[in-house]
Amino acid sequence: MKNGDISNELPTRIIVVSDVFLQTELKVTKRFKVIPVVKTDTNINRQTLSQLYIYTTRKGVTLELASFDMNEEDLGEFMDKLDNMGTNPFRYYSSYESVSHLVAELPYRPEVVGVLDIQSRQLRYGHWGLDQL
Repeated sequence: MKNGDISNELPTRIIVVSDVFLQTELKVTKRFKVIPVVKTDTNINRQTLSQLYIYTTRKGVTLELASFDMNEEDLGEFMDKLDNMGTNPFRYYSSYESVSHLVAELPYRPEVVGVLDIQSRQLRYGHWGLDQL
């Protein structure tokens, strides 16, 4: 609300790519001591997730979770997992096919003020690229 009136402004939004706080490890185990089985183990960096949560509560910025590896259903399940953990800083989520698909969509989203991603993909986002909050 501004001056007692309801504001129709879009809340500022920062897109956070899941690679920022997720570490995926491949573990090879052997079944029957002969057949190798590959399992993916996804670990959540709780410190980074906590920093994102504190940033949203202090600055009033909306965060959107984006992923290039997970589809919409997997992201929905992951959001439920974060909700159950109690520290879910994200309000929205979306799945993208590739980095170039996300970059092509950015000019048409006026509410997005930045994209937080890993260092190796930072320059792809131009002035939207963020390396830290």
